[in-house]
Amino acid sequence: MKVGSPGGARSRSPRVLAALAAPLLLAALACGAGAAESQLDRGRHAILSLTGCFLVDYSYVETESLKPGYAKDARVYDVNRDKSVKEWITAETLSPTRVRLRRILFFADLSGAPRAGTEIRHQSEDWEYGAAFLYDFTAPQTWQVMDLRSTPRLWTRRITNLDDGLRYQCAAAWSLDTAYPDWSCRNYAPIPGRESRDMRRSDYNELERLTRIVAYGGSWLERQENVKIAHGDAGRVPIARETGKNWYVRLPDSECAPAKAFAAPREAFWTLLRETWDSVLDGRGPFVEKTPAGAPPRFVRMFEVEEDYVGRDLPEPLRSVARQRILGVIQDYRAH
Repeated sequence: MKVGSPGGARSRSPRVLAALAAPLLLAALACGAGAAESQLDRGRHAILSLTGCFLVDYSYVETESLKPGYAKDARVYDVNRDKSVKEWITAETLSPTRVRLRRILFFADLSGAPRAGTEIRHQSEDWEYGAAFLYDFTAPQTWQVMDLRSTPRLWTRRITNLDDGLRYQCAAAWSLDTAYPDWSCRNYAPIPGRESRDMRRSDYNELERLTRIVAYGGSWLERQENVKIAHGDAGRVPIARETGKNWYVRLPDSECAPAKAFAAPREAFWTLLRETWDSVLDGRGPFVEKTPAGAPPRFVRMFEVEEDYVGRDLPEPLRSVARQRILGVIQDYRAH
């Protein structure tokens, strides 16, 4: 019987067919494993390349009015107009699939001299590959848990508040086919501090973000294309579109000496703060904030706790006492 005849195909036993299919299956599995390994490695290397001492250029401007009767804000947010902003960014590898970037921000005058007392722990970035969940910002002071188990090969990026509390989180893959690694993601987020604090904006409270990070190895760029949203009883009302960038230009590490000196005596407390938040943000349910009447923002209260532990190593039982104080602040500002 000819091999190509229908009878020849029917004559092949299941064992023979399985033997023929096995190499193809193994090749497919190897290809999938290779893709996962490349995504993990490229993402990790790109994230670690974002560390060091940087001159940071934050620049944002509204490009389009989206609400009838709204006049586009002509001001340009330019953080370096009358000073220089620098950041010292360090990485803490928490596991083979999780890297946390911590930022210490401070000002220098236009001649380059640091402005004493301007150091502050800025936002942190918590990157995790293959995370099982993320906290999705859905409404003012409200984050819902999003299950990511069906999309295991993504990098989640969690941006935290000044006290390591939630701001926004997004999951996407790093590019594998570009000269420079880039990561793009769209998400919903609270109004940025640059707008509420520096620009004195109170006519909107949320932001639809489109973020693109490009890691050049030396310097790196974060592009944003955002929509400003007034989120209230009428739902989400877009008012304006903005475009902007955060451009990180690498400097010698010595230029971030004030940031390193500020961080050193606070390391133990910051580690405990991160561990405490990890125990709270365990993915079991939503997180809803509520600021008590007449109270300052939560980060102010957390800074007060931090000051009591500057320069201390936090052995037991002091560590447990500090942890309970951190948890107390978190619970005071959480809706139950």
